[in-house]
Amino acid sequence: MANESALLSLAESLARRLDNAWTAELRARHGDVSFQAVGSGALLADLNVQGAVLSVWPYRVTINEQMRNLSASDARRTPGLSNRPLSLDVHLLLSIWSANTALELAVFAWVLRELHRQPILDASTLSSNGGWSAEEVVQLIPAEITVEDMMRIWDAIAPSYRLSAPYVARIVQLDVEEPDALPVVARRFDYGGVPA
Repeated sequence: MANESALLSLAESLARRLDNAWTAELRARHGDVSFQAVGSGALLADLNVQGAVLSVWPYRVTINEQMRNLSASDARRTPGLSNRPLSLDVHLLLSIWSANTALELAVFAWVLRELHRQPILDASTLSSNGGWSAEEVVQLIPAEITVEDMMRIWDAIAPSYRLSAPYVARIVQLDVEEPDALPVVARRFDYGGVPA
């Protein structure tokens, strides 16, 4: 289970994984590509970049419906505290930024193929700043989003529409530590007459 830096760690880990997979052969064939985790306030409006930029933007977070009532875990990070994880689905928008049409489409197709080939982030790819446990796995699932919803997203932010693909990162579990309940040590039953 991860800490409060999990969302940033997830976006950065995916960007780093894609960057590591963009081989020297791909660089020679298509050119330089930068893979960047971005937040709502840092979307790339300036297209005066060399090559292309693929942004990984966690644009929405929801509680995972299947695991929303998960009971307390045996995983304790702090003695005396129980851990009832908060299970999240992180909605990511992958967008390509380039002034070169051929490069834009080639990189975007490669990213979709790469995520289809390997849709898992695990301990080997998740960055340590998220506090992930060694057995933690996050699955990347292509998401459906209506054209209207996609246009609303792009209408609400400053840069104009860019070719994008929505994904859901499932399941991101955040630690929620709470003090253990005190044990019950006595029971008291009072019986009395009914008041007149």
